[in-house]
Amino acid sequence: MKKPVFYAVIALLCACNNQTQEQKSTNDTDLQQITTEEDNSEIFRKNFAIVWKWNTKNRQLIEDNISEVSIEMTKLWEKNVIENAYFNQDIDVDKFEYFPNISCFLKTSSLEEAEKTLNNLILVEKGLAEYTIYPVGSKFLGRNTGAIIKRGSSKSYVAVWSTPKKVDPDKDRDLIIAQSDALLKLWNEGSVENVYFDIEGTQKANNVTDFVFFINVNSEDEAKEICNNLPFSREKKATYKLLHVGIFWLGEYKQ
Repeated sequence: MKKPVFYAVIALLCACNNQTQEQKSTNDTDLQQITTEEDNSEIFRKNFAIVWKWNTKNRQLIEDNISEVSIEMTKLWEKNVIENAYFNQDIDVDKFEYFPNISCFLKTSSLEEAEKTLNNLILVEKGLAEYTIYPVGSKFLGRNTGAIIKRGSSKSYVAVWSTPKKVDPDKDRDLIIAQSDALLKLWNEGSVENVYFDIEGTQKANNVTDFVFFINVNSEDEAKEICNNLPFSREKKATYKLLHVGIFWLGEYKQ
């Protein structure tokens, strides 16, 4: 069952601004629900979405280093530092030769540690590529593989959301539930995957990434239609931007 995850998110949102013992107890109960879900050891690790683009026009430089780049990325994947990678060769901007643009998730303790890890990669050290980093919080839904296969092949877009206004845990409770149910329905259909929430971000209304998810559709217009029909979008509680990320490549490393 995936619903307890979303309802636990709601409970956490509602509990963040209230420190009474009674509500702390309720929060503990909901956290216990979360830990019954699969991948529970990952549920509160910090995640960062990384979007790469090539930073050189020197084709030979990339070709000379591509093997080492691949080895570095594979090692990070095997160490469970990166996951859910996508590659995109069908792009109109920031494209260089036949080299695909890559995006992935990085798991580490802080933004500073994430930047340190990325800056030590050959991609950055040799000026091959530059990255944009989005703090995205905790992963609550992965990939519904069966539903995705049933839908058939499609393109993937990442929707990066922010909440410019504070989410009120009491006033907006019904809206939060509606948003969660809508996302869960889309996930069950295979239309969205890899959903991440930054609970603290939505509470502080800090106008940075508060949640992201990937959309499996055939065009950007279809992706926009999904986003525009979500409760948070209709009620202007959140804004989003879309990035075309191509197709799914690597998931979680399983020994």
